[in-house]
Amino acid sequence: MSPARAVQSLCLAVVAVLLTGAPCLGEGKLFAIVAKSVSDQNFVRIYEAARVEAEENGDRIILVGGTGKAHFRIQDAQVQKVLELKPNGLAISVLHSCFLAENSFKAVRAAGIPVVTFDSDFSGDYTHLRAGYVGTDNMNLGVLLALEARRLMPKGGRFAILTGGPDDTNLIDRIKGVLLGLDTGGKQSSWTQYQRSPLPCRDNYDQALDQLEVLLEDPTIDAIISVGWWAQMAQDYERRISPYKPLLDSRKKILLFAGAAPRQRELLDQGLNHVNIGLNFEEMGRMVYRALSQLSQGNNIPSTAYSPIRIYRCPPVTDSYD
Repeated sequence: MSPARAVQSLCLAVVAVLLTGAPCLGEGKLFAIVAKSVSDQNFVRIYEAARVEAEENGDRIILVGGTGKAHFRIQDAQVQKVLELKPNGLAISVLHSCFLAENSFKAVRAAGIPVVTFDSDFSGDYTHLRAGYVGTDNMNLGVLLALEARRLMPKGGRFAILTGGPDDTNLIDRIKGVLLGLDTGGKQSSWTQYQRSPLPCRDNYDQALDQLEVLLEDPTIDAIISVGWWAQMAQDYERRISPYKPLLDSRKKILLFAGAAPRQRELLDQGLNHVNIGLNFEEMGRMVYRALSQLSQGNNIPSTAYSPIRIYRCPPVTDSYD
């Protein structure tokens, strides 16, 4: 089944669940995962892993969210809609903390529904809206990207960061981690940031690829660090980046990405970038279900629980961080 067809089928399934109303007694508990966008296959991976674990324990879990480009207003409306089902718990990857807090999450709190964030947490002033965060240590991910850049280019250089949405808290934390790892605030730092960096693509794969190619053409840029997968998910990545392979092989420019989906690892194996740092979305999904289940039973959960990270390098060497 194609990714587009899979997402279409998933959306239809969610609609069917919404039409059935709240679950009857004896059918187990109902939990909801609110994605940034159900068109993003990473959220589908999280949901599928959570669904399997939920079904093994007699519970149900559904995935809701807008399709296509993520938007915080659409996410807020999806939260309002799923509340009609009176779920036993809700997990959300946050797009805009303040907007959610001032809108749908007033109703969430009034209903007393336990909340877990995953992938992207509420920002500092709003963490009281959730019981715990499950997922990647995004600051650490950014630091690891920076350490890999320093390994590949020990003398330092001028770098640019590619990002998605400028308000996404997980991406903001990754960028902070990159800057921390490169010690850009230090007097002795050998790294300087491109004045237009970070460059947001707003989850548009083709735009991200256009931005990447401009940076590869710029002789003043030494390192390109993408805190997400966007450019590598563009259909033309291989064709458009292959001409730069000699430049990448020479390490006159280095190229690093967060994410290690199968397509990304194939591109890495071809030498079309230097490093991918992978997030374990399946384990994240299982952790989401377990946290929601614990909260629904009246138990406490840790304020943060991090999922594993793995580093993939070209030539092939991997490191894991649990």
